[in-house]
This record gives sequence, C-alpha cells and structure tokens, in this order.
Amino acid sequence: MRKLFITDIHGEHCGLMKLLEHARYEPSVDALVVGGDMVSRGPASGQVLREIHALATAHPERVTALTGNHEEMMSWHFDGRSEMWLDHAGKHTLSELRKTYRRESELRACLDWIAALPLVYEDDEYVYTHAGLVPYDALESQDREILWMSEQDFYAYPAELILNATQGKPVIHGHTPCEFIVRDRARINCDLGAHTYAIMESRALALVDLTQQLYYVYHLETGQITERRLPRAAK
Repeated sequence: MRKLFITDIHGEHCGLMKLLEHARYEPSVDALVVGGDMVSRGPASGQVLREIHALATAHPERVTALTGNHEEMMSWHFDGRSEMWLDHAGKHTLSELRKTYRRESELRACLDWIAALPLVYEDDEYVYTHAGLVPYDALESQDREILWMSEQDFYAYPAELILNATQGKPVIHGHTPCEFIVRDRARINCDLGAHTYAIMESRALALVDLTQQLYYVYHLETGQITERRLPRAAK
C-alpha cells in the first residue's frame, strides 16, 4: 500500500486523471488523501468533484477528501451566506457545475458531502490539512480559520511546536503555491499552483507518493508529467 496526496486541484480534471494513471493508482490498495480546493479557476471543477466523490464513496477506508477554502466559499454561496466565491472564479465554476450536475438532487448530494468534509485527517505517520493548523489547539478542535492560513503564518511556528502538537507527525498541506515542494521537519507544502496566477510555465499539479518519497508533476503548459524526489527535510 502506498500513501498518496494531492491538493489544490482547482478544476484540473485532465491532470488529475493523468497523474493517477501515471502513478498506477489502485484505489482498492493505495491510500489517497485530497487536500482541498478541488474547485474553482480550472475548466472542470464538476468533473473533479464527481471523480473524488465517487472514489471516496466506493473506498471510504482508503480515500479521504479534506475541505479547502474554495469549498468553504462555494458552500457559503449555495447556503446564501456570502457571494465571495463569485469574485474568486466562482462564476465560471458555477456554470460548469450546472453542466456536470444537471439534476438538482445530484448537486445537493455533492454539496452535502462537501459540507461534511473534515478539516484535518491523520494516519499513523502524517497529519493532513488544507493550509495549516494552530499547534495550540487539539487536532480535532481546529477552527475553520485554518482553511485560510497563509504559509507565512503557518511556518512562523517553530517546527518543534508543530511536532509536539502532532505527536511527531509531519503536516502535509497545500494552499500556498510554490514552484517546487517545500519541506522542513514538521511540514510539507504540496501545492504547485495549478490554475493560480503564477507564471504559466510554472503552473503544475502534484501527486505526492509519501511512501516512496517522490512526486509526479503534471505541467499545465505542456501536458507532460515529470517525476521528482521529495526534498530532504530542512532543519
């Protein structure tokens, strides 16, 4: 069994499927954690949601999806609490969702699933979250504000403080785009900026194999996949 992680897909369904195929992902064998921000910006948020929802439903013991701040904004929109999402790529995404989920009951089932997604997940080796966590709070008591946590704020906490809070488990996350995966003793940032405002040539989507300590990179500019080793943990 391998432990795989992917985050900040942002509607990149083609890249998602190519990465899973390239990695020879076996949902009945491998564990997969999705770190949130499945939607917005990219061309196929509905297809990404449908794919991950189906995987999580069919393999609940091996597939875990977390919520991200874009799922949070989308839920606010459909619940009538805020239109912030429409100003952050939600207008295009809303239209695309309606094409994917033609029946209101199907869309509502997906939205109910999203509303129940956890903020934090942990296994025997790692803790997973969308953007970060507050080491002074218990993992099961984190505030939803952590969905919006900047990398600067998260990495301002000393590594030892994070590891004390997680019982020595590194935190796997995304949210803040970077050109290459960033790692220290307590944290690994796996967001390579798919459909962000980064320079087009550097926009990518990563599928991280934590077991083999490597990651597969789908380059949006070329559609090609390359493989890289995870960096050693910086002190």
